[in-house]
Amino acid sequence: MTSIISVEVARELLKHLAHDDDFRADFQKNPRAALAKLGHETPAADRGAEGRDPVLPLARLRGGLASKDKIAAATDAMLATYDTYARTGDESVLAFHQFDFCAE
Repeated sequence: MTSIISVEVARELLKHLAHDDDFRADFQKNPRAALAKLGHETPAADRGAEGRDPVLPLARLRGGLASKDKIAAATDAMLATYDTYARTGDESVLAFHQFDFCAE
């Protein structure tokens, strides 16, 4: 089982990334610390483990963080993955649309 970012934290993360320049700067410097401010802590045993650490993909954004507008436009689609997870139990759907976070 992965260390899932809760829907509540995901909602706050997307809101801050789409509207808060200070949070965006903090997130770009240290995604793990920024997520901790929102209430997500990846268990120590999962940190750095491919497929178990949900912060790793967010720390490896190709081209950096997407614009506020791009993230705002993709928010509903990204949050909809939690509905799929609730229906199927498939954790892999919660790997946010990485490309929606990437600047490139």
